[in-house]
Amino acid sequence: MKNNPFWKYFGFISIVVTIFLVIIYQFDSFKPDILLSITGFIYMALATVGFYFLSLKALNSTNKMAFIQLVMFNVIFKIVGFMIIAAVYFKLVHPQQKFFIVPFLIIYFIYTIFETIFIYNLSLKKS
Repeated sequence: MKNNPFWKYFGFISIVVTIFLVIIYQFDSFKPDILLSITGFIYMALATVGFYFLSLKALNSTNKMAFIQLVMFNVIFKIVGFMIIAAVYFKLVHPQQKFFIVPFLIIYFIYTIFETIFIYNLSLKKS
């Protein structure tokens, strides 16, 4: 696990997202909604790590469809989770800016792209 490239790239992506958050929240218009972005950051980091461990297990499964099923579940889990987080935040906080969701979505896309590339490469190695 120490030499596993997942952790190196995951750490790099997490640092990139942290730097992005620090930069974007220098602007006063985004400051009131930092809680949403931090929540999204934690959610995506945990979901990505969880998906990574489950994908290792699915790739070694005797069920040939386990990996495909896991990918489909992961997509639905993350989309629904993000929608719920955004809806609850909107309902409780009533954000004043109409672009409050932009940093939240950028975090989603950064982690999703990372996860897609890494898991694709992982599945190629298994084949």
